[in-house]
Amino acid sequence: MTAQEVQKRLNVSQPTISRLVKNGILRRFGHGLYAHPDWEIPPEEIDFAVACAKFGPTAAVGGLSALFHYGLFDQPPHQVWVITPPQKSDHNTFYHTLRTKTSTKHGINTLKFYRITSVERTVLEALKFASKIGPRIAITAARTALQKGLTSEKKLGEMARKLKLQAVLEKHWEAIVV
Repeated sequence: MTAQEVQKRLNVSQPTISRLVKNGILRRFGHGLYAHPDWEIPPEEIDFAVACAKFGPTAAVGGLSALFHYGLFDQPPHQVWVITPPQKSDHNTFYHTLRTKTSTKHGINTLKFYRITSVERTVLEALKFASKIGPRIAITAARTALQKGLTSEKKLGEMARKLKLQAVLEKHWEAIVV
């Protein structure tokens, strides 16, 4: 919850929130982000949940973080990669924001504690942001997703159409299917 949500739900002031944190009644996860100490979130999901809460309801875990989540990249990224609308930005070194005008209505999976791009959207955005992610990583991820059966050519094509990323997919297609 944000500080404003805590204040509204518990009808308390900011100094009271600080005391609740000090007494262990609330846990602080970052600037203005709090949770009940008994909140049962798996430790490996905390960073994703905090990132989505920090960047708002349209943000989703994406980029290298999503590639790693789906087993399409074997090194855990040093930052949490987050897909955000163009106006959202953060200069915190813990997050890497991929600001995109691509609709967040398609290819986003809402899990219990966070939102993450689907396999298809993850692959397409890796190709779209190949200059940031690395073209070799993006193409390898696309090949691996197809080989492991995590997605199909048809599903990639459908998602590319929905996201208006057909040109991106076509540009890299020969390298993917070789």
